Amino acid sequence: MERIPSVAEWMEGKDILITGATGFMGKVLVEKLLRCCPNLNRLYLVVRNKRGFDPEERIKEFTRNALFSVLLEKNPNAFDKVTVVSGDMSELGCGISEKNLKMLQENISIVFHIAATVRFNHPLSVALKMNTRGTYELIKIAKQMKKLEVFEYVSTTYSNANLDERIEEKVYPSHLDWKVLLELVETNGDVLDLLLLKLIWTQPNTYTLSKSLAENIIQDACKEIPAVIIRPSVVISSLDEPIPGWTDNLNGIMGVTTGCGKGVIRTYKACPTAALDFVPVDVSINGLVAAAWSKRFFNNINGDLQVFNQAYAERYPVTFSEIVNLGLKVAEELPMDNRIWHPFLILTNNTYYYHFLFFFLQLTPAVLQDLILSLLGREPFLVRLNIKIYNAAIALSDFSEKVFKFANEKYRSIHERLSPDDRKTYRTNEEEMEIDRYGYVLSVQRGIKEYIFNEKEEDLPGLRRNQRRLYYIDRATRALLVGFILWKLVCTISPYL
Repeated sequence: MERIPSVAEWMEGKDILITGATGFMGKVLVEKLLRCCPNLNRLYLVVRNKRGFDPEERIKEFTRNALFSVLLEKNPNAFDKVTVVSGDMSELGCGISEKNLKMLQENISIVFHIAATVRFNHPLSVALKMNTRGTYELIKIAKQMKKLEVFEYVSTTYSNANLDERIEEKVYPSHLDWKVLLELVETNGDVLDLLLLKLIWTQPNTYTLSKSLAENIIQDACKEIPAVIIRPSVVISSLDEPIPGWTDNLNGIMGVTTGCGKGVIRTYKACPTAALDFVPVDVSINGLVAAAWSKRFFNNINGDLQVFNQAYAERYPVTFSEIVNLGLKVAEELPMDNRIWHPFLILTNNTYYYHFLFFFLQLTPAVLQDLILSLLGREPFLVRLNIKIYNAAIALSDFSEKVFKFANEKYRSIHERLSPDDRKTYRTNEEEMEIDRYGYVLSVQRGIKEYIFNEKEEDLPGLRRNQRRLYYIDRATRALLVGFILWKLVCTISPYL
């Protein structure tokens, strides 16, 4: 029987195409491949113009990220193996020039398609152009790749969030025909946006719908290309690699915990007993790489599409209530700068109670604080910020109020196929990771403070003094409020006594 190569041996001499390389997961994938597969031939990164910066300028800034410090210390010339390909996944042909297309078709062996817009409130036409048509256009390019061994599409466990059943590791047929929708995108994008509520059906938003349609495209194309789909759940800060707690965004639950730590978010619309399915970004990338390797050596048959749910909550559930309690403990240990109140958070999945709490605990204080800022001659911002928080909470409530169950038997089987050395390099098995939940949340908080807000460790003593001051102000305010309510109650009922 022929020996199966390790992941690094398989990657040796290969040219690899990555879309979404400048995003959260893309950065970590680039770092992992350059550090753990040093003999790969070349990484091709599809990068678009953004905010006046061309792709080359963006990659220069990209390489300065703290994420790459371990890699560059080990190999200062690591980025010599990176080639930037100017492109835009929302354009026809992925916005890639004819010259670059020929280069990719001649050289690429592995494709990691991560690029996506993850905003839930994008117009349907925008989400379809980026997430659905972009996938279709990339597949057309992949079909012309002479050396293609694996095409991996990074979807989401929530691509079928409209289903109430356990989500299996398979593609579910969409209620819409992706071919018809892509034709409409080209000719009547505005009409699509007007028909949103009718077209979206039971899908919670345009993001999940567009990702579901993209999976259907992969399903239809799998007879012609060696495709695999991996569905990460909620991807958050790194667990270990290359830096514990690294992140570059405050999306989703990261934004909620940060808002709570800053004293801005005091209530959130979520079911306290529902489990949040999350995966640290480095663990997610381990799974991406291992899934591509598994497709190549254990399922290298066109027409047989494998789908992996990168989900952990069924075996190791962490409820929203547990996350809040851990977050509040960590906020005491590592307080954030620029707090506006002592942190606390009330969870509820009752819509009426949530609106009541939001009005009294967030909106009313925000109005008063903005008034004080105006009187001091400073720019008021808290009402505006709270409106954004409210809109985000409502958008996320489709995921925070519902109990989701994801099958992951196929995904777990990847771990068993890896060699003992690769199991250490590409850890995906939750039983071997032994995550200390408090330690991990502490690491997440430390990473947010350092990599998002540029806060320094030496500032902690002062922040803790301020924390105690805010605690006493919070308790005094509560006592005054309770006293006022009791006084009003006594005044109301005393005439009848």
